[in-house]
Amino acid sequence: MSLRAYLADHALPLLVRLATVAFAALVMSVCGVEGSLVAFVCALLLVAETLAALLDWRRRASFWRALSEAAEGLEEPYLATEVVARPDFEEGAVAHDVLEAGTRAMRERVAEARRREREYREYAETWVHEIKTPIAAAHLVARNDPSPAAEAMDEEVERIEGYVEQALYYARSTTLERDFRIREASLDEVVRQALRSKARPLIDARVAPELEGLDLTVRCDPKWLAFAIGQVLENAAKYRRPGTEPARVRVSAERLRASEAATTTVLSIADDGVGVPAGDVARVFEKGFTGKNGRRFAKSTGMGLYLVRTLCDKMGIGVWMESEEGRGTTVRLAFPDSER
Repeated sequence: MSLRAYLADHALPLLVRLATVAFAALVMSVCGVEGSLVAFVCALLLVAETLAALLDWRRRASFWRALSEAAEGLEEPYLATEVVARPDFEEGAVAHDVLEAGTRAMRERVAEARRREREYREYAETWVHEIKTPIAAAHLVARNDPSPAAEAMDEEVERIEGYVEQALYYARSTTLERDFRIREASLDEVVRQALRSKARPLIDARVAPELEGLDLTVRCDPKWLAFAIGQVLENAAKYRRPGTEPARVRVSAERLRASEAATTTVLSIADDGVGVPAGDVARVFEKGFTGKNGRRFAKSTGMGLYLVRTLCDKMGIGVWMESEEGRGTTVRLAFPDSER
């Protein structure tokens, strides 16, 4: 609360006080009090009124300023009353009590929402782990009875397995505390793990991987990074350009110096597929966005690249796409301060 705002808010009481001082001066003059004494008394009253107003403004302004700064600085503004003391003037105390009651109600609702989210995540994780058993059994049955029909069924079961894996990572992506650990990891090992997990779609699409410059160490969660790279590799297989023999996906890395004290390792995953239309490039990481290619070439959920962006953001890894329609797509992941 600024002094100007305080004066505007208290204009009527201040005017009444000034009118009272003027009336007192008039009464004293009528009663024959000497002019110098009248002036002295009026000046004393005005000084006292001014000092009282300034002190009142200061304590009020202190509370409102602290409350405003707390609300702006906190991640959850509704907790502002937790860090601001209850003031000693009545309207401020009432406002503090009302806000505190709202804080209690909001905390209860947030706790309930978090409980429901935790229960949903636990259910989803349990469901995913349970569904893996019949999926593994279906794989076993299909591979023990080789035939074109069994081969086709096995391929569809593998697609189901991929969607189930997406569901698991999506359920965990909002809260990674239990399953999220940043550490030094070999980029070559993580990329090869991702290639093994997506070997079937790459082989079926006749896409050959080329690896270069991966003997580097980066800071990441290896499991989450392998999943993210796997989603990009799967897209390279899914959006293969017809007539490209052999189709290739080139996975390479280079270490760049960002400044004198830090470096950045950039992992590039480049394919020679159909490419992404220019109008879709800016939106490919949005949740549920399928774009022109998703509708034209394959049934897409629009979740793969969304999960890539979500997991990379949580690991502090930059991610972006460069693409030219008809020429191919490159997805780049930037790992900061790789040398440390």
